[in-house]
Amino acid sequence: MKLRTRQRKAEGSMLKPAPVIDCARLLHYAFVEKSIVYSGRTLLFVDGKEVGRVPCLAICEYEGSKEVLLFHCKRDWRVIGCSAHQSVFAAKKRVEGVYPGLSSHWREAQVTKRRAERFLNEHFGNVRCIGCEKRPDQIEQLFTKGRALVCDSCVQELHKMMQDNASRRR
Repeated sequence: MKLRTRQRKAEGSMLKPAPVIDCARLLHYAFVEKSIVYSGRTLLFVDGKEVGRVPCLAICEYEGSKEVLLFHCKRDWRVIGCSAHQSVFAAKKRVEGVYPGLSSHWREAQVTKRRAERFLNEHFGNVRCIGCEKRPDQIEQLFTKGRALVCDSCVQELHKMMQDNASRRR
């Protein structure tokens, strides 16, 4: 699903990112302008190919995670590649080796956890498990039958209940 709604023009033809990228809350972002030097190596590989220079970078976090993610993005903030880091500082330090001088271009997104949650609720709307009401980004798998959506946890719970019932009948 595309999470590119609510993007606004920021500088020139660059779009300001949504409060959430790839279901992770946006913490910091940077536009990699042409004036920024590129070292020639990202050492980030996707499908066996090294990700080259990108126009946008974002540092995000998933709810409850102890790590932050550094997303290498296209102009419209679609993720090309990602790396995990222990902190925002560590992610920025890593990027500084790839794009020397980028440190002054980072912007704090100021996206609260509540705002990110609201964005995800709006984005997914009624697409939720009928058992626990969790969104697709909060579960491992979502099974569909007609209009009904059931997550893997609820299926496992139902299966366990059926096994317990069957063993009580014996």
